Amino acid sequence: MKEKSTLANIFYNSFGTMFYYGCQWLTTLLVVRLSGYTDAGVYSIATTFTAAFSILALYNTRQYQVADVYGEYSDKTYIASRLLAMALAFLICAAALLFNDYTPYQWGTVLLYMVFKCVEAWVDVYHGIDQKNGRMDYICYSYVIRGILMLAGFSGTLYLTKNLVCAMGVIMVLSVLVAFFYDKHIAEGFIQEGDTSDARALKKLMLAMIPLVIVAVTNNLSVSFPKYFLDRFYDETTLGYYTSVATPSMIVQVAAQTIFIPLIRPLADRLKENDRQGFIQILKRVTAAFVLLSIPALIVSALLGEWFLVLVFGEELRPYTYLFVPVIVSTLLISINACLFPVCTVLKEIKGQLVVGIGGSALSFAVSMVLVKQFSMNGVVIALLITLSVQIIIEVYYVYRKMIKWKEVWHG
Repeated sequence: MKEKSTLANIFYNSFGTMFYYGCQWLTTLLVVRLSGYTDAGVYSIATTFTAAFSILALYNTRQYQVADVYGEYSDKTYIASRLLAMALAFLICAAALLFNDYTPYQWGTVLLYMVFKCVEAWVDVYHGIDQKNGRMDYICYSYVIRGILMLAGFSGTLYLTKNLVCAMGVIMVLSVLVAFFYDKHIAEGFIQEGDTSDARALKKLMLAMIPLVIVAVTNNLSVSFPKYFLDRFYDETTLGYYTSVATPSMIVQVAAQTIFIPLIRPLADRLKENDRQGFIQILKRVTAAFVLLSIPALIVSALLGEWFLVLVFGEELRPYTYLFVPVIVSTLLISINACLFPVCTVLKEIKGQLVVGIGGSALSFAVSMVLVKQFSMNGVVIALLITLSVQIIIEVYYVYRKMIKWKEVWHG
């Protein structure tokens, strides 16, 4: 099958991702409309609590998989590693629930949402195969199919039952069906005959990825801690209000990140060809595109944010709409952070990523404990801004250092 151009892949990936996560955002809106802010808080507990474990299920291999231009590991080895990571992530998530005094209803919602995220991780490894073969159009179609089914299944079930556990169960089943009958089938068309996975290769890959998994999990925790402590110090309804204000910002975050994801392979190719100027040129173009997107996003948020939130969620949310612009700023910082991590992965800057991930999560934990307890929702935003600013400064330093040492490192 003929590869699509980089520009076409960017378009397909951007459209599909935006569509899918737009549907996910609509589910958070529908929870408020169909079941109220308390259930919105429960839903937010599920998304926040499972966030780090979802990253573990992904095992942070997508960038490594796509950048594996020398074929160090087979496609089936990547698939096997993902299945193992999914099982491990679910078991750890279930064990972690034992240390929280959640109700059976919250337990059920969290566990089913975790299964749903594990299915997403399963799909992601097949998407990595599609991307490596230059066919991100198949990824787009998967996102659209799953987005439509997720939105219809979730809203229909929640409308009929007013029960999040039932709604999560339905979208989990639908996601499994699409993953098995579409994503798996498409990806297998790219897998070469004789492609196998042996225990030795699987063990080597799992061990090699441990530092990057630690990076991904800790980096996610640095973003999740503020919301986690908001629920712990206050209640699920307060978390529901904050989540309702913050959820539209997810669209901004996804839009920023989808521009970068298809460029991982071109960056890896520039590295393979020892094309330092080409590598830097890609980074400059992405930076310019990010700035061009960020400016209108901030202007629109300032002018229309309050009107939009009240229109969608009702007058009850108006006292909290002042948070919208600061949340958008923190979202843009999350996007910058998320884009810098794959750059460091391509450059094999693992030590720097560990410093950012572990240091960032420790900083987030410390400032969240103090600021969220004292300032509630305001504290969540302040904690995020502090943590992300520090992380980004460190990441930019490590990337800059690699660029300066490029000839020394790759020419010896």
